Amino acid sequence: MNIRIEDDFEDVLMKASTGLGLGKLALAEKAGLPAAAVAALLEGEVDETSLRAVAPVLNLDADALVSMANRAWQPEPIELDGLRCYNTPFPLAGYEAMTVNSYLVWSPQTKVAVAFDTGANVDAMLADVQILGLELHGLVITHAHRDHIAAYDELVAAIDGGIAFAPKLEPYGDADLLEHGDWLEFEGFEVQARQTNGHSPGGMTYVIEGLGQPIAIVGDSLFCLSQGGAPEHYAQALENNREKILSLPGNTILCPGHGPMTTVANEQAHNPFFPEFK
Repeated sequence: MNIRIEDDFEDVLMKASTGLGLGKLALAEKAGLPAAAVAALLEGEVDETSLRAVAPVLNLDADALVSMANRAWQPEPIELDGLRCYNTPFPLAGYEAMTVNSYLVWSPQTKVAVAFDTGANVDAMLADVQILGLELHGLVITHAHRDHIAAYDELVAAIDGGIAFAPKLEPYGDADLLEHGDWLEFEGFEVQARQTNGHSPGGMTYVIEGLGQPIAIVGDSLFCLSQGGAPEHYAQALENNREKILSLPGNTILCPGHGPMTTVANEQAHNPFFPEFK
């Protein structure tokens, strides 16, 4: 499945400047640039000199930022037996092209499956459950923003016993609540909850062990080449992503709420928000 990278370089600039409380004029002054040059960057005009000037002010990696602006890198498609991504349209006013991801994880040996988030609809996911002969044992929610839970009732109704889980700091419906460090055990794999809030009050990442490669369902905590917006809790979001996601083994598959799947090694090397890994 070919999914476009969610954020453009100007989105990264806006998220970083907003998180640090820097308006256009303040950013321009600290970077030693005319205000018009900063405004042009935020409108998506690529200028390498200006990008390299603002990067250190925003604590962004300059080389990664320039590479992103030039669209010089994108992740290779990721396929793993027991993992499937569902990318569904969720148009918003002013962002009609928005899509959202949900995921199905299962043990190829036991056929036990768990859904992570719902996206806009679960038609394709539920069809695959039938086609692949899977037993759907639960739904796990990364956070309660409406694009991630739009088909919650429909999906829970398809699960025997209506079993669902959500973060304790961001409860939803009748879902059982998870705290940082909790484990869920299923026949063929295990799921560890890691608190990675910042983008949302209780956002969770779920690390899955037991398949052919480690997986982390990261919700909107981290994107390929970016991270979820966190204007009020920017430092917290960065710290959580750094310590609880990018500390995982490099081959860990990262499954974000928007944009393509990636890996820890990819984001350490290419994500502008984390210069300390370069």
